[in-house]
Amino acid sequence: MLLGDDKVSLTASAKLTSLEAMRGIASIIVMFHHFCLAFLPWIKEPYPKGLAGTPFAWIMRGESAVTFFFVLSGFVLALKFYRRPEYKSLLISALKRLPRLMGPAAVSICCGFLILFFSLHYNEEAALITGSDWLKTFGNAYLPQDFTPTPASAIGQFLLVFLLKNHFWYNSNLWTMRYEYFGSLLVFLLCGLTMRRSSIVQLILMIGSAYLLWRYGHALLPFAAGTYLAFLFASTGMKAVDNIWIAALVGLISVLLLCSLDLDLQIAGSIGLMVCLIYCPKLARPLSGRLGRLLGRFSFPLYLVHFLVIASVSSLGFATMYDWCGSYAWAATVAGIITVLVSLAAAIPLLLFDERWVATVNDIASMVSRNAAAMYKARFPISD
Repeated sequence: MLLGDDKVSLTASAKLTSLEAMRGIASIIVMFHHFCLAFLPWIKEPYPKGLAGTPFAWIMRGESAVTFFFVLSGFVLALKFYRRPEYKSLLISALKRLPRLMGPAAVSICCGFLILFFSLHYNEEAALITGSDWLKTFGNAYLPQDFTPTPASAIGQFLLVFLLKNHFWYNSNLWTMRYEYFGSLLVFLLCGLTMRRSSIVQLILMIGSAYLLWRYGHALLPFAAGTYLAFLFASTGMKAVDNIWIAALVGLISVLLLCSLDLDLQIAGSIGLMVCLIYCPKLARPLSGRLGRLLGRFSFPLYLVHFLVIASVSSLGFATMYDWCGSYAWAATVAGIITVLVSLAAAIPLLLFDERWVATVNDIASMVSRNAAAMYKARFPISD
């Protein structure tokens, strides 16, 4: 997910602003993916029963959308440091990364706690009808046996969700936060190692790190791939490709790669799609206006809230409609409408909080940085 420094500047070129739109589209795909897992589990089966293995599989491939998130996160985090290499700024970004991510995640954990504590979740009732094990288990939340929601455990997960595996009890969408945090630290490390180095040293370090990650840290490879793409983009500049047909063909191939369940192919598809948007202004232009920026702003809040909506009011609406009319199609339609409308409504306050939170963290980081610099100068004055 992209937050704070991850976000493409609103004053950025159209080539980069279009990436904002793709973030939003990816978030919508994740929401549709989870909706299918909950209420249309058969749709993810092979054709003809489902859409798996067809050209339409990409619209429900939430795993690929998350991989795209990670590649894009690595790209945007690294880009500013390759454009303006500053070790002090790099260190500050690394130190404030956890609190930046923690704020919105903590809000979603609190919402999940309230839903579980006051028994506002109807996922098990809906799962009895849909047959979805994913929905029945609160989105594969890996809840401990005899789990009881408590304020202490919810507060503990503010931090543990970033550090430990399977500690996303109150919002299973937060499984990505651990990868996002450690992936961000990897990006900062790669930038620190390769900034202000000769071209040959940079090449050796990148090839070596790519091999090590491919062998021993495969899950973090998308962040490294985004970092390498940022280095390439910063080094070559904005060289436009005028032939939109070539870019469109590369984009189509990239989308097909994103239909795969193989992580390496998903990474390749993510890079290909980003390259098309970065280097082909004609292809990026439709995604570069107000709608694109709006999609980007909503991407992270929408990602955080939609599962909680599915497990609560959407499941309630589905079960109620099915009991009332006995029609699975009508029940799924009602659940879909509720999921979209309530998720968007719930994302608005989280969006406002997110923007205020990021600004506050930035202000605190700037103040601490200035005070630390002043203390250092006072203790180690520079003699004339």
